Amino acid sequence: MSHDKERSFVASMKTNYGNLHLPKITNRKTTHVKKLDYDTWSFEANMDVSSYLCVKGDAPSNQLKFYFYCIDDYYSIYLLTPGLYNRYALSNEDKDFISAFPHDTDQTTYNLLDRNGRIITLDQIDSDSAALRIQTRGGRTLSVRGNTPVGGLVCTGKGGGKPLDFKLDILSRGEI
Repeated sequence: MSHDKERSFVASMKTNYGNLHLPKITNRKTTHVKKLDYDTWSFEANMDVSSYLCVKGDAPSNQLKFYFYCIDDYYSIYLLTPGLYNRYALSNEDKDFISAFPHDTDQTTYNLLDRNGRIITLDQIDSDSAALRIQTRGGRTLSVRGNTPVGGLVCTGKGGGKPLDFKLDILSRGEI
């Protein structure tokens, strides 16, 4: 596996359901919401979503930038944001939800899909704007589920959800 600098890039992203954000950055505090799969037999009714990737129509549009680090035909996606979570990886680790984590060898990697569901890389994107879907390397399309005060939670779709369509605005190409 080799890093491909020419296929790596920095972009901002929006979705068909709104802007992407992290509640801890947006609200400047730890944020809890009622568990989406709340079970009356569970001990905890709330979950901390502070570092979860969320989508909401009225979230700040310029809060996050993303660095797509290319390895062969898949990507590790890192946050580029001042301060908290800078250079953290987007991953689902042991849960369905996509969250910000420090870089590690177990982080989720992704494929970019064109409108026909084919895997593409930056060299197949002709302009600085692209509409696409993102799936985990394991084949799960990034989706949104829940309607919480912080918006919908971005997930792998394992627990349900509606697939997300992403609009990328490519800010720079190559190594950062």
